Amino acid sequence: MTDIPEPRFFEGDNKFLAHLEWEAIRVICFNGSSMDICEAYPKFEQRHFYWIDPFTFKASDEHHTLRGKVRRKEFETLDDFYQALKPFLKPRKLGKALKDAKRRTSQAAHQLEQLGEDFIDNQELFKEARQVAKYIADRGKSDDVFTDQLTQLVFRHNASDFTDGQIKTIWTFLDRQVEKHLTLDRVEAAILDDDDKNLYFMWGKIKREYPKGDTFTWPTAKAAKACHCSKQDVKAIMKKLEKLGAIKLLQTGKRGAHSSRAALYVREA
Repeated sequence: MTDIPEPRFFEGDNKFLAHLEWEAIRVICFNGSSMDICEAYPKFEQRHFYWIDPFTFKASDEHHTLRGKVRRKEFETLDDFYQALKPFLKPRKLGKALKDAKRRTSQAAHQLEQLGEDFIDNQELFKEARQVAKYIADRGKSDDVFTDQLTQLVFRHNASDFTDGQIKTIWTFLDRQVEKHLTLDRVEAAILDDDDKNLYFMWGKIKREYPKGDTFTWPTAKAAKACHCSKQDVKAIMKKLEKLGAIKLLQTGKRGAHSSRAALYVREA
């Protein structure tokens, strides 16, 4: 007897994913038999018909290409199919998140224009530089620690590839990131004055991980664990931080074990 897999998307709102998963299970697990899959999932015997038209008329070329691969039996297992499905699970940037992404693209273009040959197109380097900045700030930003960490960072990313001007670009970026970690401003003063330990603790965790201007995902479970508070308290705490101007919500999260859309914020202060 064929093992009946637990579907991930049948109960969700995304009809494209539900249809693709239905087809994948039908072909891979039931050898293409529509009768067998309907018997296995009687709850969806009628509902799956309502996934077809939206997919046919509104799905992207990439969705149709994936369905073609499923029907041509190019996936031996469901795991292979789910792996191919991953790019479709990445949340699209909308609203404030899209506006923020455009702003960052514009900033990169401006930096390229301003820096010229000293511009560095290396996201991994700058990602690591943010972590190094936190390490330096935790130690009070002594000149010796800063120089040592800058040297190690440059060598980890192939120092011989950088010009003197590009090394100066890295130095400037790292210095600014460290200063962002060390700055206490009016927003933080307002958080301290609120006398809410959960509010301050949540802010402390965010501030420690993400410098001012960084975007970050902050799922409820992660936030509750970081703050040692209940999941029910997280929403109110984050709203308070947003009201005080410490953070800004760019994209709301979506509940569900198989949802890849977590709440997206930018640190404002």
